[in-house]
Amino acid sequence: MTLFLHILRYKVRSFLNATFEVSSISVIRGIGSLLVFGGFAVGAYYFSNNITAFVLEQTRTGLYLYHRFISMMLFVFFVAVNMGNVIVSYSTLYRSGEVSYFMTKPIPHITIFLHKFLDNFFYSSTTLFLVAFAVLLGYGTYFGYSWYFFAGVMFFVLIPFMFLAACMAVLVLMGVMRLAGRFGFRPVMGGLFAVYVGFIALFFRSSNPVRLIEQVNRYYPNVDNYLSQLDPGFLNYLPSHWVAEFLFFLARGDVARGVSHAGILLCTVAGMFAVLVLVASRYYYKSWLISLKIQAAASAPYDPEKANVVDFRSSGLLKGALESLVKKEYLTFVREPSQVIHLIVMLVLTTLFVASIGNLNLRIRVTEIQLVTYLVLFAFGGFLVSSVALRFVYPAVSLEGNAFWALRSAPVRPEAILALKFAIGFFIVFFLAFVVSFASNVPFLRFSGRTPLLPWFGLFSAFWMSLAVVGLNLGLGGYFANYNEKNPIRVASTQGATLTFLCTLVFLIVLVVIFLYPLSVYFQSLFIFRPFDRWSIVVPGTLAGMISTAVCGVSFAVGLRSLRRDW
Repeated sequence: MTLFLHILRYKVRSFLNATFEVSSISVIRGIGSLLVFGGFAVGAYYFSNNITAFVLEQTRTGLYLYHRFISMMLFVFFVAVNMGNVIVSYSTLYRSGEVSYFMTKPIPHITIFLHKFLDNFFYSSTTLFLVAFAVLLGYGTYFGYSWYFFAGVMFFVLIPFMFLAACMAVLVLMGVMRLAGRFGFRPVMGGLFAVYVGFIALFFRSSNPVRLIEQVNRYYPNVDNYLSQLDPGFLNYLPSHWVAEFLFFLARGDVARGVSHAGILLCTVAGMFAVLVLVASRYYYKSWLISLKIQAAASAPYDPEKANVVDFRSSGLLKGALESLVKKEYLTFVREPSQVIHLIVMLVLTTLFVASIGNLNLRIRVTEIQLVTYLVLFAFGGFLVSSVALRFVYPAVSLEGNAFWALRSAPVRPEAILALKFAIGFFIVFFLAFVVSFASNVPFLRFSGRTPLLPWFGLFSAFWMSLAVVGLNLGLGGYFANYNEKNPIRVASTQGATLTFLCTLVFLIVLVVIFLYPLSVYFQSLFIFRPFDRWSIVVPGTLAGMISTAVCGVSFAVGLRSLRRDW
């Protein structure tokens, strides 16, 4: 324990020194993070508070149905934290230079594991926790809860909920490493993703929100008395269900039953952490050795006689410096296995979202519900696109590393380097944005005999959204570049990345506000069978295009200036 506290002490000191370093970049990053995140937290608070009031007072669907929706959101939140920790933990526990250094010292392996596990948990989950807590504040304020409710939920519900997801993620990762030593890394990861996809599909197939709404109409107004009997049995074993039940019973005034579900969560967390420590004490060092074997197998010696898929010795369709830059970008991306793994995860999540939304049947012909549903899908698609840009576009400059001087000394203009990174990032992000946008508009075309205006609006918004999001991530990624960090996941989890993500979310909120009025007019005209004046969307669309262009241009200029400053 003394050794554990000794290492922890100096890790905290190192973190504080790096965080409060006095420089122009650190000061701007700190002040910007405080302002942007503070504004976002306030927005999340009011959004949560208003949506709670709208659902419970305007729609009158009841506490039960609202907390079933909360359970679904908590499930998505849990899976996001879990999958994120699986990917990030691989770099933290097995690829970190600090782990390699500690392994050469007389330090127990379990001490190293606990340090890196806690480091990974707080490093990757802090932002999600703060956002979730802001949403919780808005929810609890509606019911008039006092300050000790929020303190209790934070320490005894929210943090344990996220900690459980992290513990399960690391257990899964160690199991993957053990199996990878026998069957290979790629087949095992493929099987793991198949399990995740199957479990997520089973959950949403059993908890269809549209079917819940239909059942509300059937049992209205006695919703809470009947729908509780329709839950699938396996939901009782999900942590998201325990948290939702805790909030549900507290809202009804049944504190004892609510606390019992919180107790189940805490007991599960304690048991899971004990299992994690026991497994790590026996298998962490062995799995670390397996990771070295996997890395050695992936780093095959260079064979001058072997032709690779991307080879600098052969010429392709492109010529000159452009072809070399494109090949370099590809090799920079694939040299880190976590990049490919995370890209597959993003594609799987996008596929699940598209499949789920494509089968959505919106039978309730109410203007407000259709509008809110469309805006939620629009915002979720923007959130997904922003996550992809943050993960793959933001680290693009930092991944050049300290060898960037070689490229900067070549006869290539920095504008061309940054423009190529922008073009590649824009192509990927816009493709995903277009697919998500088109799938989000499909359910709204089934009940309309009009010319499909919404798909064209989706294409339009996807283009400008992608333009601004990619420019913002690339520009600020260059401004906050860290050329000493080789791990792209850690680059995308820094304070500068958090600031960039929050700026992106603010931009998405601005887009929602701009398009709110024309979309509301469109849905109102749809249900009262009046013609829709398409020119009413011209001014908001022009404004959105101007804002997106300005955000992209300013961000690109900031990134270019930083590139010239650093090199």
